[in-house]
Amino acid sequence: MKKIFKTSKWFHKYLGLALILFLMWESVSGIMMNHPELISDFSVPRWAVPEHYHVKNWSRSSIIKMIYSNKDSTRAYACGKLGVWETKDGGKTFHSYMNNFPTSPFYKKTNDIFLLNYESEEYLFAATDGGLYINDLTTNNWTNIKLGGEQEKVKKILKIKNRIKIITESNFYESELNQNSPKKLLFTKTELVKNNDERVVTLVELFFHLHDGRVLGLPGKLLFDLVGVIIFFLSISAFYAWYFPKMLKRKRKKKILLKRSEKRAFKFLFKYHLRLGIWAAAIMLIVAGTAFFMRPPMLAVIATVTIPAKWYPGFLPDNPWHEKIHTALYDPIDDKIILETTEGLYQANNESALNFQKTKLNSPIFVMGPTVFDTLGHGGYLIGSFNGLFHLERSTGKPIDLLTGKEATNISNVRPAEKMITGYFRTPQGEEFITTHEKGLLPIGNSKLNNRFQMPKEILAECRMPLWNYLFEIHNGRFFKGTLGGLYILLVPIGSLFFFIAIVTGVYDWFVVRKRK
Repeated sequence: MKKIFKTSKWFHKYLGLALILFLMWESVSGIMMNHPELISDFSVPRWAVPEHYHVKNWSRSSIIKMIYSNKDSTRAYACGKLGVWETKDGGKTFHSYMNNFPTSPFYKKTNDIFLLNYESEEYLFAATDGGLYINDLTTNNWTNIKLGGEQEKVKKILKIKNRIKIITESNFYESELNQNSPKKLLFTKTELVKNNDERVVTLVELFFHLHDGRVLGLPGKLLFDLVGVIIFFLSISAFYAWYFPKMLKRKRKKKILLKRSEKRAFKFLFKYHLRLGIWAAAIMLIVAGTAFFMRPPMLAVIATVTIPAKWYPGFLPDNPWHEKIHTALYDPIDDKIILETTEGLYQANNESALNFQKTKLNSPIFVMGPTVFDTLGHGGYLIGSFNGLFHLERSTGKPIDLLTGKEATNISNVRPAEKMITGYFRTPQGEEFITTHEKGLLPIGNSKLNNRFQMPKEILAECRMPLWNYLFEIHNGRFFKGTLGGLYILLVPIGSLFFFIAIVTGVYDWFVVRKRK
């Protein structure tokens, strides 16, 4: 028993000391990230962001889509994380196209744009994280179109026959095109029926909700925020408990009296290190245990696992689609809508009451979801993600890798490809281009850049990173990629594992000492 206790104390002490900085930045970033609405207006300048996050050649989803005007083939609009950009010379130069657009870098992220031709005029719709916007293209002034009562992240804009359909991460809105201006469209919410035998929750979703306290709603988030504060305190008190004996020994050698404030500080910190540590142990074990599976490589273990919703240990929204929809497409040949969600693919006939049923597509889709999801004329579907770009042929049902021209086989859905696809567009001349996460914009096939699509200098000068995203990159360890190289991927799994062991050994030590007393 003494040997076990001694070993346990050693692990608790030295793992705790090794984790001090790790736990301090994780607790602070976690608390702030738990309330994105409070920090959405704050951003970080380019100089404070590591170089591997700098946007170069339209990388890092700064462009995910480009559409050309039907009235002027030299005029086009591009969208992505940096908002909407316009070119009037076929792509030689770009300028910001964001008057009256969301000013917060957090909300200006644009997931889709759609150009509507209506009564000889063109209207540009933008689906942003801050809502739905429309521009009549005459004054470069955007107008926010209200959907529901709450601000939602809009994911896709579809025109199906004479109706505009808006897909958000949780809901479905539509409006009929009538004699009124498209700027005055009135969207109504349409119920999406989820035809499942049993409602399920992905294990990834459950772990994320347990990790930040969302599983118990706002009270749960606030409780986990409090535990985050406790973790920060435990880190400081652990350091002082280790430092105090060394300071005391050094002062005794020099015959210097210890200050009363130093004694009081040690007693206070040590006392509440024990008390707060044991009180918060259960929740800290949840935080550490879930964190271990929330980053690769361990994320792959739970990526495809689901559990019945009745096993969910908290409160689920009544809406079964709540924050689950990634994107959507409309297939005009079969007159059906396909949704891509955190739980997989669902399809429904457009003329039905949108009764969605689970379906599959014979095409690779990375575990994080598709970044390109559209029909390709009458020839099938165009599907791109971090494991490549594929044309799912309608006639053969085979996925063709558009970067190699060969049929796609043995494509991993958890291991990213060399070219992580973030976007695709086609010029009026039939040239094809992709954008990738790290390498930016690249031509495919026989297409040529010809000095087009250069990134404007204002992006290099003014590009800022939303504070929430900055904290998220610190929290998940990617922030340290420039320092640790490929080993950064192990930072969170190893740190959370060590934290778990430190908690268990701390609880064991507390009970042993308590029993002796």
